[in-house]
Amino acid sequence: MSVVTDAQAEECFALDLVENFPPLGENIDFYYDGPEDFLAHVFFGIEVTREIVAAYAADINGVPIERRLDWRGVLGFLNRRLRSGDRAVGAVIGTSFLFQLPMPGQEGHGIVNELDDELARLFEVVRPNG
Repeated sequence: MSVVTDAQAEECFALDLVENFPPLGENIDFYYDGPEDFLAHVFFGIEVTREIVAAYAADINGVPIERRLDWRGVLGFLNRRLRSGDRAVGAVIGTSFLFQLPMPGQEGHGIVNELDDELARLFEVVRPNG
C-alpha cells in the first residue's frame, strides 16, 4: 500500500481543478520547481485566486471577456473538495485561496458572499474580519 504525501495530494488536486476548468491551467507548468515538486500554494495564491476573482468581477460588472471562466463552478468544485476532508487540500484552499481573496472595499470582495457552506465556514476561520 502506498501512502500519498501532502505534496502529491496537493498536485492531484490542482491537476483535477485544471482538468475541470482548463482556463486555470494555462500556466500550470510554471509552478513546478523540478519534475516532481509542484508549488500548489504558489499556484493557487497567484494564478487561481486572481483568475477566479477576475471572472467574478467581469461577470457582475457585465464585462465581456474572451474566455469566460465558470467562477461559480470553480467555487462549487472547491466546496466539494473541502467536504472530502483532505487536510492538505483544505490547507491550500484556506491559506492560498480564501485568505487571498480581496479585502473589504477592494474590487471583487463580493465574491465572499457567494461562498457555499464549507468555503464560507473556512473563510470565517482564516479571515474572521472579512
